[in-house]
Amino acid sequence: MRKCFLIATAAIMLVGCEKQEQSEFSSNDLKNEALPQGTVVGTVKYDAGAYKDSKGVIFEENFVPAKGQQVKIEVSNADYIAGSAGDQIFIADVDDNGKFSYTLPLSLAATNVRVSVIPFYAEKKVYSAGAIVSIPDALYSNGVGPIVKALTNKDVKTYDFNVTSDATVTEKMSKSVTVNGRILVQQWVKNGGDYDVKNVANENKWDITCKVSTWDDNGDSYMDYTKTGIKTNADGEFSFTINLPDNWKDMTFMPMLKISTTPVLDNSFVGRYYIIADTQWKSQTCSVLYPSVNKTLNVTVNNDVVPLNYGDIVIYPELQDKTGLKGIGNPAVDLDDMMTLLYNQGALNTTWYW
Repeated sequence: MRKCFLIATAAIMLVGCEKQEQSEFSSNDLKNEALPQGTVVGTVKYDAGAYKDSKGVIFEENFVPAKGQQVKIEVSNADYIAGSAGDQIFIADVDDNGKFSYTLPLSLAATNVRVSVIPFYAEKKVYSAGAIVSIPDALYSNGVGPIVKALTNKDVKTYDFNVTSDATVTEKMSKSVTVNGRILVQQWVKNGGDYDVKNVANENKWDITCKVSTWDDNGDSYMDYTKTGIKTNADGEFSFTINLPDNWKDMTFMPMLKISTTPVLDNSFVGRYYIIADTQWKSQTCSVLYPSVNKTLNVTVNNDVVPLNYGDIVIYPELQDKTGLKGIGNPAVDLDDMMTLLYNQGALNTTWYW
């Protein structure tokens, strides 16, 4: 089973601006026991495709529990405090029977709760040319929502999903092209007694998905092919071979490749800040999300001999919670003699003074 697009099970994440506004709040504010509570429940099933019954009859639709997949639950921060930006995001797991349940804090008024299934990859079977054929890594992204319902205190509302995939095997894919590049992350690197912000390889091996899109003579979507299970090495480099249609050189519109990284939540990110009065660097640990990065490239007629090169693809960490951290606009811990080095408008910063 492969998951993509988000985060950590049953995690609460705050998405907002980097500098605290008057109406902004942290996820700790949602731990108030006086807040109303609501529960979302439901089922997630997906069409695993064609199968043959005991009598030899072929059926081309087979909805089964989407066990192990995840559901995303969203509430606008403005529903909790008027004027707040961003969303609260909660994640629920789908059990072996295809069911999920999650209780979350609501605002004092009716709260619009958006629920959607995080798109996933799974095997799909199709009936083609008199035989049942397997597509190992079909993308399931149809019918994932979101579904919006208003919840009030002690409400239990049901969200049901039937997810399908457009993956087909109507075209031969025996031609190929090599794709390479490098994934870097923005980090602090020590330079003598100072720290510089640089884009460097990370010892984490990043998961990458590559999707090939083709079009017909009218420029309409014709077929998508997806390759998963791609990983970078310790230097952040990746290289893989992707399949292309046999007739791709004759296409009016050349195929396009889109690669996507799987998001990673890092709870051990080290932040740096500098105390001017003490002429001393300090460190603090915080939680960041390395979000999904999407890049596209067009295939050309030369790419049977010239590999496609994405070059360097940089992932920028996104701070998840400001509470108690120095150098990010928290009046309780920011001092006049501190030079903050955490974030400025979503990027690591080496020049921002308070």
